Amino acid sequence: MVRAADLVYRALYRGLLARLPERLAVALGQWALRALPLDRFSFWANTDPRLRTALGGVTLPNPLILSSMYYDPRILRRAMGLGFGAVTAKSITRRPRPGHPHPNLVRIESAEGPGLVNCNGFKNPGLAAYRAALGELPHRVPLIVAAAGESTEEYVEVVTGLEAFGDLVELNISSPNTALVYEWSTRPAELEELFRAVRAVTTKPIIVKISPDFRTTNEDLIVPAALAAGITIVNCGNTRRVEESRLSQRTGGLSGPALFSATLENVRRLRERFGAAIEIIACGGIDAPDKARAALGAGANACAYFTGFITRGPILARLILDALLAGRP
Repeated sequence: MVRAADLVYRALYRGLLARLPERLAVALGQWALRALPLDRFSFWANTDPRLRTALGGVTLPNPLILSSMYYDPRILRRAMGLGFGAVTAKSITRRPRPGHPHPNLVRIESAEGPGLVNCNGFKNPGLAAYRAALGELPHRVPLIVAAAGESTEEYVEVVTGLEAFGDLVELNISSPNTALVYEWSTRPAELEELFRAVRAVTTKPIIVKISPDFRTTNEDLIVPAALAAGITIVNCGNTRRVEESRLSQRTGGLSGPALFSATLENVRRLRERFGAAIEIIACGGIDAPDKARAALGAGANACAYFTGFITRGPILARLILDALLAGRP
């Protein structure tokens, strides 16, 4: 049944979803996630206890994480039943943001496979509205809440407001589709103050989401600053900033398999440099079981993906988990 579901989705994606205008495909996909009770079917998940892992002391049923893209609690609720060990809510800011105008998402084809470039611009309902929406969301698996902001004070306010609703907290300091957070990675001297301020207002495990565009800065300055503040989980990493004339902003964040080789190298480098001092989430280009196995083998504690969820469908999690178990005693 798992292989059949994989073949059906591949045909659906190639034959329909990949041919629709991006805006229509997004609307159709989000409608399906809200309306169809996909999470009621048990075959999405592999519940073998050998898959259990931990991040920051929080137990995950398996090492797969749905990356940050959705903020609708109805979609998050469904996603928690689709085989992931944790689900990440979209980054939230203090005040509502309308996001960037359309077109803010385009498809790309690379030698490695299909990907996406987005300039969503952090569209979100703001902290107050999101707190109300998250209040009734059950945690079928751990929820990672994510914060973004223009100042240390804004991060502190958002983390303070969200941390009660999440099992872990992610600090997005690296999204390239708006200067709102991307510029944090160009100001590493200010990040230790931000990290210490956020660490002081929550007891939840904190994840720092870094950019593949700043590898040397990450290794020499940002990760050491996080460790100095008592933050030990690194999401490696965000989308890569690229020029894209089809987008309203003319630039955006590239995601998909074109990122994987850099992701793998960055995981290896971070593990070699920092050893057991950090926990690593490998993110960027993971869209097949062999890639997840390679990332974990390189030193990642968990793997996160979003574009693979779109191009390979919800069955990808089960395919990866089954592959991780293959050959285990």
